[in-house]
Amino acid sequence: MPLHLIKLSVGSESIRDHEDWVKEKLAQKRKAGEKKPECMHRTRMVPRRIEEVLDGGSMYWVIKGQIAARQEITDIRPFVDG
Repeated sequence: MPLHLIKLSVGSESIRDHEDWVKEKLAQKRKAGEKKPECMHRTRMVPRRIEEVLDGGSMYWVIKGQIAARQEITDIRPFVDG
């Protein structure tokens, strides 16, 4: 059974704002020369039930206090800040 995540889209006033933010991040990655830029979200807390999240889970984005957007989760990778 899939497990879903809920995240706050801080600073977004609308779904359009959130989409524009994602597009801007992808454009920055392309400009920096990334061969395969991808939309990703970094967080300090890694889910403990990774297998369940990857079994069809989604990230639901809260915008202005309401769950407003869904994004498919395709992978979870550890990130260590140097």
